[in-house]
Amino acid sequence: MCSELTVSSRISHAALLLLPLSAAGCGDGTLIVLGDRDPPVYHFGPPQQVVELSSPAKSDNPSLSADLLEIYFTSERGGTPADIWYAERSSSTVPFGSPQLASALSSPRTETSPALSADGLTLWLGSDRPGGRGDLDIWVSQRATRSAPWSQPENVAALNSAGKDIPRPLGQHQRVMPLGSDRDTRNYYQIYFAPRADTDADEAAFEAPQRVEALATPTMSTVDAFLSDDGLTLFYVRGPAFGPADLFVAQRRSTDEPFMPGAPLSELNTASDERDPWLSPDGRLLYFSSNRGGQYEIYMAERDE
Repeated sequence: MCSELTVSSRISHAALLLLPLSAAGCGDGTLIVLGDRDPPVYHFGPPQQVVELSSPAKSDNPSLSADLLEIYFTSERGGTPADIWYAERSSSTVPFGSPQLASALSSPRTETSPALSADGLTLWLGSDRPGGRGDLDIWVSQRATRSAPWSQPENVAALNSAGKDIPRPLGQHQRVMPLGSDRDTRNYYQIYFAPRADTDADEAAFEAPQRVEALATPTMSTVDAFLSDDGLTLFYVRGPAFGPADLFVAQRRSTDEPFMPGAPLSELNTASDERDPWLSPDGRLLYFSSNRGGQYEIYMAERDE
């Protein structure tokens, strides 16, 4: 006879998602409790500007490879409109090298929100270049190795609408794109989840995006979502359509449940604009952008234990 099974809260959510489904196969109505009673709490120390990426021009939208050796971002340092730039380093403990223009990913039109895959071989970006479906569209480029050139970006039609659509890095084991779109109300972004069935499938093979209703705010923009690898934590930005926004975090106990109400990351927010959160795979470092110094720059904060 099966008895109630409780898995220790010291086991991580990510590990729990890897447990075989047969563990629950008692078939007698027995309750099986897996995971923490409460989600983890996120607090961060004082943010530091990533000074080696700084310039007199706007720089924002940071996205890194899982090993933290490459960072892609948007910048107007080459003139307006913004282009995709990148920087590399030999170790995650040393500064990045000088930023370089990612010419294969850029165009004479606006580029925004580069979203780099964990392995650094796929990059999604937002652009209003010709050939799209709407205002800003999501495009994708790939490369064979980290030292190989990027392919010509292709439009990801399944993710796009007649409005503005911007990509974010994939979460939930690289199976869900938490994109931002104003397809429902012009200039008011909301978060949508677009799943894909197979991580080895075509990088454009996403299902239709569905709005995350638990976090939708029709009179505010909710955007710049970063979904954790286990799919249980979502960092995002909330603010007016035009004006300063703040960083938030929302959590859920299961990927089958809605997110609980989000909480502001008060120690990182200011009266200025904070945007574009990106969390390292170990959950220790949060990169984001802010204009608290008068110009948009990239910042990094370390999680308090």
